[in-house]
Amino acid sequence: MTGPLTTPLTSPPSVEGSFGGSQMWAPTPLMQRNSCGIIAGLDAVLRYEGISELTMDEYLKRLEEAARFIRSANLPGKHDKPVKIFGREFSGSFGVSTRRFKSGIKRLADSRGIRIRPKGFIFKYEDRARHYLGMGVPLVALIAAPFNNVKLINGNGVPFNVGNHWVTVTGIDDRNLEVSSWGGRYHIALEDLDKATAGIRFYAVLPADPVKS
Repeated sequence: MTGPLTTPLTSPPSVEGSFGGSQMWAPTPLMQRNSCGIIAGLDAVLRYEGISELTMDEYLKRLEEAARFIRSANLPGKHDKPVKIFGREFSGSFGVSTRRFKSGIKRLADSRGIRIRPKGFIFKYEDRARHYLGMGVPLVALIAAPFNNVKLINGNGVPFNVGNHWVTVTGIDDRNLEVSSWGGRYHIALEDLDKATAGIRFYAVLPADPVKS
């Protein structure tokens, strides 16, 4: 492939029936806790490659490759289990920062002959998310919630509290943001994201060639 698809696939890839990738498939405990940003970047690049389905073995090979480009900030050591620092649980990694995500996803795409341009935004995110989703552009987001007080709710209505977590954004309505995380479909109440203790930063993964954005 010499460049991105004119119109990238509109959904995350399916891995043996999943809805996008999952960090829980990663080969080490540390990656299982901190590779959500790698997953989000990889799934966006796969959409530009036109890859809609993979086997688990195929996806894990791509995840290993992606981790060489989109790198989390890990402390030295294996960190097979979270440790407590000043009474707070710490995973052994600061995860994938926005800076590392932007540079890493570009290098990952470049390695596949694809030129992309991540464009970040924070304000007026509801209108902008609708705009980019309407264009069919892959959209990812970092949920920054220092107290893990943003709930990802699955199809059965079960909530999972998250903070500092990357997701793939797949839809938005007046009440919820629809996302792919852990290989499944979830939604987040917009009111949770609007709380003072939570923030969200979006990245539209655009083609590098000039387009109306």
